[in-house]
Amino acid sequence: MKLDEIKAIAFDNMACKRSHAWKERGNKYYHGLRVAKLAITLRGMIFPDDTAHDDILTVAAWFHDIANGSDEHAVLGAAKTRTLLENLCTQAELDEICGIIAVHDDRASGCRSFPDTVKLHQDADYLDHFGTFDIWSGFLYAAPHNQTIEEQRDFMIERFQEFASYRNELNFDVAKAIYNEKVNFFRQFTERFAVESAGDIWHLDEIVEAYRQTAYETNKTPGHHSRGCLLEEERMKKKEFIL
Repeated sequence: MKLDEIKAIAFDNMACKRSHAWKERGNKYYHGLRVAKLAITLRGMIFPDDTAHDDILTVAAWFHDIANGSDEHAVLGAAKTRTLLENLCTQAELDEICGIIAVHDDRASGCRSFPDTVKLHQDADYLDHFGTFDIWSGFLYAAPHNQTIEEQRDFMIERFQEFASYRNELNFDVAKAIYNEKVNFFRQFTERFAVESAGDIWHLDEIVEAYRQTAYETNKTPGHHSRGCLLEEERMKKKEFIL
Protein backbone atom coordinates (compact mmCIF):
# COMPACT_ATOMS: atom_id res chain seq x y z
CA MET A 1 0.00 0.00 0.00
CA LYS A 2 1.05 3.58 -0.63
CA LEU A 3 1.01 4.66 2.99
CA ASP A 4 2.20 8.21 2.35
CA GLU A 5 -0.66 8.88 -0.05
CA ILE A 6 -3.18 7.21 2.23
CA LYS A 7 -2.00 9.24 5.23
CA ALA A 8 -2.33 12.42 3.18
CA ILE A 9 -5.96 11.54 2.48
CA ALA A 10 -6.56 11.04 6.19
CA PHE A 11 -4.97 14.43 6.86
CA ASP A 12 -7.04 16.18 4.23
CA ASN A 13 -10.28 14.72 5.57
CA MET A 14 -9.71 15.08 9.31
CA ALA A 15 -6.78 17.31 10.31
CA CYS A 16 -8.74 20.57 10.18
CA LYS A 17 -12.01 19.22 11.54
CA ARG A 18 -13.51 18.57 14.96
CA SER A 19 -15.75 15.60 15.69
CA HIS A 20 -17.53 17.82 18.24
CA ALA A 21 -17.51 21.60 18.48
CA TRP A 22 -15.82 21.61 21.91
CA LYS A 23 -12.95 19.31 20.93
CA GLU A 24 -9.56 20.34 19.59
CA ARG A 25 -8.94 20.82 15.87
CA GLY A 26 -7.95 17.59 14.16
CA ASN A 27 -8.87 15.52 17.20
CA LYS A 28 -9.75 12.36 15.27
CA TYR A 29 -6.84 12.64 12.87
CA TYR A 30 -4.31 12.75 15.68
CA HIS A 31 -6.25 10.14 17.66
CA GLY A 32 -5.92 7.89 14.61
CA LEU A 33 -2.15 8.39 14.49
CA ARG A 34 -1.82 7.49 18.15
CA VAL A 35 -4.06 4.43 17.82
CA ALA A 36 -1.98 3.21 14.86
CA LYS A 37 1.19 3.44 16.91
CA LEU A 38 -0.43 1.76 19.91
CA ALA A 39 -1.82 -1.06 17.74
CA ILE A 40 1.61 -1.83 16.31
CA THR A 41 3.16 -1.67 19.79
CA LEU A 42 0.60 -4.13 21.13
CA ARG A 43 1.07 -6.40 18.13
CA GLY A 44 4.81 -6.39 18.77
CA MET A 45 4.29 -7.50 22.36
CA ILE A 46 1.57 -10.08 21.72
CA PHE A 47 2.46 -11.39 18.25
CA PRO A 48 6.13 -10.39 17.85
CA ASP A 49 6.74 -12.48 14.74
CA ASP A 50 3.60 -11.52 12.82
CA THR A 51 4.14 -8.30 10.89
CA ALA A 52 1.98 -9.26 7.93
CA HIS A 53 -0.96 -7.06 8.96
CA ASP A 54 0.89 -3.99 10.19
CA ASP A 55 -0.13 -1.84 7.23
CA ILE A 56 -3.74 -2.96 7.62
CA LEU A 57 -3.70 -2.08 11.32
CA THR A 58 -2.11 1.28 10.57
CA VAL A 59 -4.56 2.38 7.90
CA ALA A 60 -7.59 1.11 9.84
CA ALA A 61 -6.44 3.16 12.83
CA TRP A 62 -5.95 6.31 10.74
CA PHE A 63 -9.52 6.16 9.39
CA HIS A 64 -11.52 4.38 12.09
CA ASP A 65 -13.15 7.57 13.42
CA ILE A 66 -13.52 9.46 10.15
CA ALA A 67 -17.31 9.55 10.66
CA ASN A 68 -17.19 10.09 14.42
CA GLY A 69 -19.85 12.49 15.63
CA SER A 70 -22.61 10.83 13.60
CA ASP A 71 -24.89 7.92 14.45
CA GLU A 72 -23.49 4.52 13.47
CA HIS A 73 -20.14 6.16 12.92
CA ALA A 74 -18.27 2.87 12.64
CA VAL A 75 -20.36 1.55 9.75
CA LEU A 76 -20.47 4.94 8.05
CA GLY A 77 -16.73 5.34 8.54
CA ALA A 78 -16.06 1.98 6.92
CA ALA A 79 -18.13 2.93 3.89
CA LYS A 80 -16.45 6.31 3.55
CA THR A 81 -12.99 4.79 3.90
CA ARG A 82 -13.74 2.26 1.18
CA THR A 83 -14.67 5.08 -1.19
CA LEU A 84 -11.62 7.19 -0.33
CA LEU A 85 -9.12 4.35 -0.70
CA GLU A 86 -10.62 2.33 -3.53
CA ASN A 87 -7.77 3.26 -5.89
CA LEU A 88 -4.98 2.84 -3.36
CA CYS A 89 -5.68 -0.60 -1.91
CA THR A 90 -6.53 -4.03 -3.25
CA GLN A 91 -10.01 -5.40 -2.68
CA ALA A 92 -8.69 -7.79 -0.06
CA GLU A 93 -6.90 -4.95 1.78
CA LEU A 94 -10.00 -2.78 1.69
CA ASP A 95 -12.14 -5.61 3.02
CA GLU A 96 -9.83 -6.12 5.98
CA ILE A 97 -9.37 -2.40 6.71
CA CYS A 98 -13.07 -1.63 6.48
CA GLY A 99 -13.94 -4.79 8.38
CA ILE A 100 -11.89 -3.51 11.35
CA ILE A 101 -13.44 -0.04 11.16
CA ALA A 102 -17.01 -1.35 10.93
CA VAL A 103 -16.81 -3.26 14.24
CA HIS A 104 -14.20 -1.30 16.17
CA ASP A 105 -16.79 -0.13 18.70
CA ASP A 106 -18.48 -3.53 19.02
CA ARG A 107 -17.22 -4.71 22.39
CA ALA A 108 -20.15 -6.95 23.28
CA SER A 109 -19.54 -10.48 24.52
CA GLY A 110 -19.23 -11.79 20.96
CA CYS A 111 -16.17 -9.68 20.21
CA ARG A 112 -13.89 -12.42 21.55
CA SER A 113 -14.47 -14.26 18.27
CA PHE A 114 -13.19 -11.34 16.19
CA PRO A 115 -9.88 -11.68 14.32
CA ASP A 116 -6.77 -10.63 16.23
CA THR A 117 -6.44 -7.53 14.04
CA VAL A 118 -9.83 -6.30 15.25
CA LYS A 119 -9.00 -7.05 18.88
CA LEU A 120 -5.63 -5.29 18.62
CA HIS A 121 -7.31 -2.24 17.16
CA GLN A 122 -10.05 -2.23 19.79
CA ASP A 123 -7.55 -2.35 22.64
CA ALA A 124 -5.34 0.34 21.10
CA ASP A 125 -8.36 2.57 20.55
CA TYR A 126 -9.52 2.15 24.14
CA LEU A 127 -6.09 2.77 25.63
CA ASP A 128 -5.74 6.11 23.86
CA HIS A 129 -8.85 7.41 25.62
CA PHE A 130 -7.41 7.00 29.11
CA GLY A 131 -4.54 8.41 31.14
CA THR A 132 -3.49 11.96 30.27
CA PHE A 133 -5.89 12.10 27.32
CA ASP A 134 -8.83 11.48 29.65
CA ILE A 135 -7.84 14.53 31.70
CA TRP A 136 -7.29 16.65 28.59
CA SER A 137 -10.70 15.69 27.22
CA GLY A 138 -12.46 16.46 30.49
CA PHE A 139 -10.96 19.92 30.74
CA LEU A 140 -11.80 20.66 27.10
CA TYR A 141 -15.41 19.77 27.83
CA ALA A 142 -15.70 21.81 31.03
CA ALA A 143 -15.33 25.40 29.83
CA PRO A 144 -17.75 25.47 26.86
CA HIS A 145 -20.30 23.54 28.94
CA ASN A 146 -20.16 26.14 31.69
CA GLN A 147 -18.83 23.77 34.33
CA THR A 148 -17.21 25.05 37.51
CA ILE A 149 -13.95 23.55 38.71
CA GLU A 150 -15.89 21.79 41.45
CA GLU A 151 -18.24 20.21 38.91
CA GLN A 152 -15.34 18.95 36.82
CA ARG A 153 -13.69 17.57 39.95
CA ASP A 154 -16.87 15.70 40.89
CA PHE A 155 -17.20 14.38 37.33
CA MET A 156 -13.65 13.01 37.47
CA ILE A 157 -14.31 11.31 40.79
CA GLU A 158 -17.50 9.73 39.43
CA ARG A 159 -15.74 8.67 36.23
CA PHE A 160 -13.09 6.85 38.21
CA GLN A 161 -15.81 4.59 39.63
CA GLU A 162 -16.66 3.40 36.09
CA PHE A 163 -13.18 2.25 35.14
CA ALA A 164 -13.56 -1.38 36.24
CA SER A 165 -16.25 -2.00 33.62
CA TYR A 166 -14.08 -0.51 30.87
CA ARG A 167 -11.21 -2.79 31.81
CA ASN A 168 -13.38 -5.86 31.26
CA GLU A 169 -13.90 -4.84 27.63
CA LEU A 170 -10.22 -5.11 26.75
CA ASN A 171 -9.13 -8.23 24.88
CA PHE A 172 -5.51 -8.84 25.86
CA ASP A 173 -3.89 -9.11 29.29
CA VAL A 174 -1.02 -6.78 28.40
CA ALA A 175 -3.55 -4.14 27.34
CA LYS A 176 -5.24 -4.55 30.71
CA ALA A 177 -1.90 -4.04 32.46
CA ILE A 178 -1.31 -0.82 30.50
CA TYR A 179 -4.87 0.25 31.28
CA ASN A 180 -4.33 -0.36 35.00
CA GLU A 181 -1.32 1.96 34.98
CA LYS A 182 -3.28 4.66 33.16
CA VAL A 183 -6.16 4.37 35.62
CA ASN A 184 -3.76 4.59 38.56
CA PHE A 185 -2.32 7.80 37.11
CA PHE A 186 -5.83 9.22 36.65
CA ARG A 187 -6.70 8.32 40.25
CA GLN A 188 -3.58 10.03 41.60
CA PHE A 189 -4.22 13.14 39.50
CA THR A 190 -7.88 13.25 40.53
CA GLU A 191 -7.01 12.97 44.22
CA ARG A 192 -4.51 15.81 43.93
CA PHE A 193 -6.90 17.88 41.81
CA ALA A 194 -9.59 17.47 44.48
CA VAL A 195 -7.21 18.73 47.16
CA GLU A 196 -5.80 21.69 45.23
CA SER A 197 -9.14 22.76 43.73
CA ALA A 198 -10.32 23.18 47.33
CA GLY A 199 -7.41 25.51 48.10
CA ASP A 200 -5.41 22.97 50.07
CA ILE A 201 -1.83 21.78 49.54
CA TRP A 202 -1.07 18.27 48.37
CA HIS A 203 0.94 16.31 50.96
CA LEU A 204 1.46 19.42 53.07
CA ASP A 205 2.67 17.48 56.12
CA GLU A 206 5.38 15.78 54.05
CA ILE A 207 6.48 19.09 52.54
CA VAL A 208 6.72 20.74 55.97
CA GLU A 209 8.64 17.79 57.41
CA ALA A 210 11.08 17.80 54.49
CA TYR A 211 11.52 21.56 54.85
CA ARG A 212 12.24 21.26 58.57
CA GLN A 213 14.70 18.43 58.00
CA THR A 214 16.53 20.42 55.34
CA ALA A 215 16.67 23.47 57.59
CA TYR A 216 17.97 21.36 60.47
CA GLU A 217 20.66 19.72 58.34
CA THR A 218 21.72 23.10 56.95
CA ASN A 219 21.96 24.76 60.35
CA LYS A 220 24.11 22.00 61.85
CA THR A 221 26.59 22.02 58.95
CA PRO A 222 30.08 23.16 60.15
CA GLY A 223 30.84 26.69 59.05
CA HIS A 224 27.18 27.51 58.40
CA HIS A 225 25.65 30.46 60.19
CA SER A 226 22.05 31.47 60.21
CA ARG A 227 21.16 35.18 60.08
CA GLY A 228 20.54 35.09 63.85
CA CYS A 229 24.00 33.65 64.50
CA LEU A 230 25.66 36.24 62.28
CA LEU A 231 23.94 39.09 64.09
CA GLU A 232 25.01 37.68 67.46
CA GLU A 233 28.61 37.39 66.26
CA GLU A 234 28.52 40.99 65.04
CA ARG A 235 27.19 42.17 68.41
CA MET A 236 29.95 40.34 70.28
CA LYS A 237 32.64 41.84 68.05
CA LYS A 238 31.35 45.36 68.77
CA LYS A 239 31.31 44.59 72.49
CA GLU A 240 34.94 43.40 72.41
CA PHE A 241 35.99 46.57 70.53
CA ILE A 242 34.41 48.80 73.16
CA LEU A 243 36.09 46.86 75.98
